[in-house]
Amino acid sequence: MLKDAYNSPMDERKTNIKELEDKKRVLTENRNRLIIDLGEALIVRIGEEEPFQPGDNPSDVLAEYRKLQKEIAESVDGIKSLEADIVRLKELEEIISTREEEQTLLTAEQEQVDVRLGMALFKAHDLKELSDFKKQQEEGLLAKIDEHEKNLEDLEEQKVGIFSWLGKNAKIAVEKALLAKSRSDLQKLYRSTGEEFSSKQIEIPEGEAGEIAGKAFDLHKQLASLTETLSSLKGERRKIGGVFGSESSPSRRIQGLEKQITLKKKEIPIIYLKFGSLVIANDGKETFSSLLNEGDYEILQETGKIASQIDEAELGIKKIRAAIDIDSEKAEIGKIEKAILEQRRRINAAEDAISGYEKQIAESEQHIEELKAFIQDDHGSTN
Repeated sequence: MLKDAYNSPMDERKTNIKELEDKKRVLTENRNRLIIDLGEALIVRIGEEEPFQPGDNPSDVLAEYRKLQKEIAESVDGIKSLEADIVRLKELEEIISTREEEQTLLTAEQEQVDVRLGMALFKAHDLKELSDFKKQQEEGLLAKIDEHEKNLEDLEEQKVGIFSWLGKNAKIAVEKALLAKSRSDLQKLYRSTGEEFSSKQIEIPEGEAGEIAGKAFDLHKQLASLTETLSSLKGERRKIGGVFGSESSPSRRIQGLEKQITLKKKEIPIIYLKFGSLVIANDGKETFSSLLNEGDYEILQETGKIASQIDEAELGIKKIRAAIDIDSEKAEIGKIEKAILEQRRRINAAEDAISGYEKQIAESEQHIEELKAFIQDDHGSTN
């Protein structure tokens, strides 16, 4: 085949080279695949053992593989942790929202109960815990409310002309606003008083106040427990938010980790190839002999055969290229020889020209001598 390739035209030689290169590529891929499989089988077989001396090439490759596997495992754990945090954060948001709604409803209910408790406490005149100052506040506010209500009744009963009607309405508006404020202040007084007693859980005598106080105490406990739960939930939410950080979103961090895993997994076959190549180079002796089985030696033999075929293909490529180089050199020699012939032709032509010029010179010199002889003859005759 190589002889034919040597004698074949240029295009055919290029086709032959391409075919051999394709064959070499396929053989190399097949051989590498066998070496990768061998390397993987041995690394898996070794597991966590340390069969090599520290500093040896196999030991270094094994350490590289384990480091890579550890990094992949850490990235996988990181993704799982982030995904769990995302799920938990969503759960927390829903739970916190529900608990906050419960807190709002309980707070509103407690405020109402505290108002009722405050009113009941003020009715219990013999209650020692109720200060005189609070009683004076209530009396003052009740007096203001009575005053504003009476003023409103008087204003509404007044009959005024068209010109005084606007002034009357303005006074009514003022009185209503003052009445609303006094009533609001009284509600606040009752609520603050009831809240003070319910939060401190002061023992209240039986009766209306005692009955309302029991409910207020229960609501206070529920709110305290709910507030504590919300604080704990929000703390957990802040902690997860701190893990996420502000640099990038959790989804982007997961994408980044997945990309790292993909890139690192692409490195694993390269490590298998490096480890298997060490076995091939060592021919399975000494360093690896205790690790190899019968199937591994079959792979060694097969890779050896393929290596010979690769060498043959490479040799064929080199010979065809050498034949191409020979033809190229011959073509160059032909060009040079043609140039030499051209130069020789030019030299011959130049030599012919030189001979012609030399002949002209000789003829001119002869003519000069003849003229000189003529001159000498004339001179003699005159004498």
